[in-house]
Amino acid sequence: MNIKSPLVSVAILTYNSSKFIAEAINSALEQDYPNFEIVISDDASTDNTIDIISGYAKNYPDKIKVLINEI
Repeated sequence: MNIKSPLVSVAILTYNSSKFIAEAINSALEQDYPNFEIVISDDASTDNTIDIISGYAKNYPDKIKVLINEI
C-alpha cells in the first residue's frame, strides 16, 4: 500500500527582505519532507525582494506559489 504524505505548506511573509529572502527560501527547500509547498506573500516591497522571489518561483514552479500585494 502506497500512502501519500499530507501536503505541508510553508508560509513566508515578506516586505523589503532582499537581504534575507534567499536564505529563508533555501532553508525551506532543503527540508527532507517529501510533500510540501512554499507560499510566499510579499507586501508591496520597494527593494528587489519581488525579483528574487520571482526567480525562485520560475525555478521551482511545482513547489513555490507567490502572492504579491501591489498597493
